[in-house]
Amino acid sequence: MIFSKALRVAVAAAGLLAAHTAIASGESTVFAGKQIRFFTMGGPGGGYDTYMRTLIPPLEKRLGAKILPINETGAGGLLAMNRIVTAPPDGLTFVLIGGEALVTAPLYGLPGVNYDLHTLTWIARVSAESKVVLVSAKTEFKTLAEMLASPRPIIWGGTGKSDGNSDFSAILAYATGMKTKIVLGYPGSGGMNLAIENGEADSRVVSDEAAALFAKDGRFRVMTILSRNRGEQFPEAPTIFEGAKLTPEGAKMIEWRADIAALGRLIVSTPGVPADRVAALRAAFAGVLNDPETIAEIKRRSLSPGFASGQEVEAMVKNALTMLDEPALVEVRKVVLEKYY
Repeated sequence: MIFSKALRVAVAAAGLLAAHTAIASGESTVFAGKQIRFFTMGGPGGGYDTYMRTLIPPLEKRLGAKILPINETGAGGLLAMNRIVTAPPDGLTFVLIGGEALVTAPLYGLPGVNYDLHTLTWIARVSAESKVVLVSAKTEFKTLAEMLASPRPIIWGGTGKSDGNSDFSAILAYATGMKTKIVLGYPGSGGMNLAIENGEADSRVVSDEAAALFAKDGRFRVMTILSRNRGEQFPEAPTIFEGAKLTPEGAKMIEWRADIAALGRLIVSTPGVPADRVAALRAAFAGVLNDPETIAEIKRRSLSPGFASGQEVEAMVKNALTMLDEPALVEVRKVVLEKYY
């Protein structure tokens, strides 16, 4: 039988509508009337907390469930993750967490990691990240080339060796040959920014989302983007691949770390969640994070949405686990944990 183009379009649209209805029905059927615990690694009022509280109302509508927000701060998200891995595998507990620290902590062999990346349930990515090099607007270095050629060590600020930024500073220094010293112990962004303004430190690595907030009043600027591609936030800033000569080994290390940064903020649930509940959660988050009203609300709160499906996140994590061989990972650990402190 030969179908007209209009009829084929109508049939396809009907199929999509039926699929959407089935998914929505599945979401509400699986979780209707239940109570869900939604953890986040961020404290009240921060970016993670804002994302969590923005997402809860539309998620409750889709799932037909009551969602309880819980802030579990400390240890770079490890405390929140420890809640997840010990929760019952019923899909009623999930966390909004930074994908970088989640993935790098076990790869760096850090203590306190009680989870296996191969067994976690990946639900969605809420927002993506690119990392940038932030400097004072008054810095003596006008270009990345000047930083790279500095006869004295460039001083970088950090909170800890695996804080999601200091490790990237170390990898950047190693890949470019930049003379570097990383100073740890700052209590947070405010302390590091003040040190950069006062000339106690030269720079820091930070997400493009955070840098956009810090650079609003002209006190800071972005020197380079730590990625293959220029970002929407700072289209005028060159990438590290444009502004530096990298060895093949250094380029691969930067690319590996940039891909991990692109994991951004993730929704993760307990190992062993049944397939029907995983599908329902993934569908609910996909619906919410692709909804124009939710996207507009996230942007209104000065955050940057960047949805990726659970399947896409799973593939990204697999790439992070396999891109470097064991000798390269051993070298990365030395660079990140020993070389510049």
